Amino acid sequence: ALAGKQIKVAGWMMPLENAAKQKRFVLLAYPPGCPFHFHAMPNQFIEVLVDTPVPVNERDPMVIQGTLQLTGMDESGIFYRLVRAQKL
Repeated sequence: ALAGKQIKVAGWMMPLENAAKQKRFVLLAYPPGCPFHFHAMPNQFIEVLVDTPVPVNERDPMVIQGTLQLTGMDESGIFYRLVRAQKL
């Protein structure tokens, strides 16, 4: 029911590139270094694509708003994608 709608999601950034600011990253339901969560399940993360790069911050949670896309589990294992997103 939320596919194609604007949503807000809170979580922790996991950068995908070696850069101080990220245009594409994964937002996790828990901190990336959490010793109690070794492997993320597909319903525990969302790929985020932002227009304005976001500074890397793996320590503090953040809120991101964007348009939800349901991928149908593509070959990357990603179920959810947030496009045209921005950090709030």
